[in-house]
Amino acid sequence: MENIYSGTGIQEARRETLVGRVMGLLAFSLLFTAGGALLGQQLGPGALLISIVGSLGMLIGLYFTKDRPGLNLGLFYAFSVFEGMALGLIVESYVARGLGSLVVNAAVTTAGLVLLLGVYAWTTKRDLSGLGGYLTAGLLVVVVASLVGIFVQATPFQLILSAATALLFSGFVLYDIQRLRNAEGSQYDAVLLAVSIYLDIYNLFLAILRLFGILRGSDE
Repeated sequence: MENIYSGTGIQEARRETLVGRVMGLLAFSLLFTAGGALLGQQLGPGALLISIVGSLGMLIGLYFTKDRPGLNLGLFYAFSVFEGMALGLIVESYVARGLGSLVVNAAVTTAGLVLLLGVYAWTTKRDLSGLGGYLTAGLLVVVVASLVGIFVQATPFQLILSAATALLFSGFVLYDIQRLRNAEGSQYDAVLLAVSIYLDIYNLFLAILRLFGILRGSDE
């Protein structure tokens, strides 16, 4: 009986350590994202292509550095910089049109929504692991619809797409936060979980920002 309790205690301690690592990684990633945003604004429109290529390169690199904790940590922060470069250009485009308040509203809405979803995912007894397949299928649909949206600029289509994207990544927040709650693992697992949650929040913010822009009639 003592061994069972001891094993449970060790398991809980490992989980708490992992959660602490993930939260720390996410906190630091915000600093690198902010730095990337400033860099993107300095480089101008060309930073968008650099951001896309760099982000994809870092994600591929993370996949191939499963057993190299120090390296995948550096790749994660580099990924945050590249993502920040694109974010900086997007935010700058809104601010340039006098829509800085829209960006603030989207950020506050995203933060509040992530907090609510996170609390639910962390406290619910419901198993959300079954959402994984549906979310993956939904992501494929959204990607295809986004490609179509390049050519179909009709406001109703863009509105539905943005709302669906926001809903999809809200689901990913629920799914990944509960994965974190139940996870046990190494620094490698911490980095991968941090990347997943980072992308959830990042894409949720962009979807909400675009949705607000469309509703205000100011999106381009």
